[in-house]
Amino acid sequence: MKTEYKNSVATKRNITIAYLNLLNGNKKFSVTDVVKLANITRGTFYLHFENLTDLNNQILAQICNNFKEFENDFRMTDISLNPEMMFEKLNGILLKDIEYYRLIVKCEAQINFMDKIKFFILKGISNNFEIMKYVTELDLFKLSVQFIVGGIIDCYVEWFKGNLHCTLDALGAFLSRLIKNGLKGVIHYGNYNF
Repeated sequence: MKTEYKNSVATKRNITIAYLNLLNGNKKFSVTDVVKLANITRGTFYLHFENLTDLNNQILAQICNNFKEFENDFRMTDISLNPEMMFEKLNGILLKDIEYYRLIVKCEAQINFMDKIKFFILKGISNNFEIMKYVTELDLFKLSVQFIVGGIIDCYVEWFKGNLHCTLDALGAFLSRLIKNGLKGVIHYGNYNF
């Protein structure tokens, strides 16, 4: 990677981290505040972003890009039979930049961030035609999936906030067991009732 490109990436990240830290303050702020915290010039800020809305949108777009691969991996995987794979992939994405995600979850932006993760999980399950052919009660299945995914998201938020004292792997293993048990009665697969 060229040095110029590395510097640009590092500067953009520095601006993003400053922005997220200011969001954590729960008070109004401006580009000037971001520039001061990031220790850059206004010109540097505007080289990368049009305004604060653009910066926020680019953060959300990056999150979506990070989770696109996650969504694609689970279209063909039967999550109800092997949810461990889903959590290994999710945790892998989060561990690539755990402090960045921790900062996002701790600020106002976490609502959008967690909604994006929820969207990708729900879409992955809904587009899983393999699992859908075993669903015995569609409405109950949809309700169960919404409930389970909402609970998963809440667990990750609590983990990021430091309120759950376990490893990310242990959290994934526990949530995998919950998915298997939570779908009992709404999926019938061969001799198994989940």
